[in-house]
Amino acid sequence: MSSIEKLQTPTTMGFRRLIDYDRCIGCGVCEEVCRFINDGRPFIVLYRVVSGIDRPISCFHCAKAPCVLVCPTNALSYDSQGAVIVSITKCIGCTSCIAACPFGIPELLPIGHVDKCDLCKKLRAQDLEPGCIATCPSNAILWGSSEEITKVMREKSLKRIIKTYTLYT
Repeated sequence: MSSIEKLQTPTTMGFRRLIDYDRCIGCGVCEEVCRFINDGRPFIVLYRVVSGIDRPISCFHCAKAPCVLVCPTNALSYDSQGAVIVSITKCIGCTSCIAACPFGIPELLPIGHVDKCDLCKKLRAQDLEPGCIATCPSNAILWGSSEEITKVMREKSLKRIIKTYTLYT
């Protein structure tokens, strides 16, 4: 697969996940359910960003993922729903994906290959939502098509603009 072909993943294909940090309460449920599903290795992790405020970060499953583009063995690819997944049998542990990811998400395991969130591939195969999304008590993790996610975030931004405008009129 050439670099050009790797980038030609339709952005309308599959699902997108977005964490709405304004709604996130930092409870850690997403991290704990991910830890449970992945045998003790969570792929969504909370970090302390401000004193007393924790926020999760995980793979964004980018529509044009730099990690997929730079992988010399095509170990990173998109599945049929648009999630970026790792084929451990193809991974040589070169860490190119780690260097390319602007969020530092892929992790090199001691056994010599990278690992990362696969959006609960096993659950999605059963037509279920990823665990972090299904269990988030504040509905801060959005899940849907690119169009649906964009619409929700545009509406949220517009409400914020209108609220700000009405404060000053």
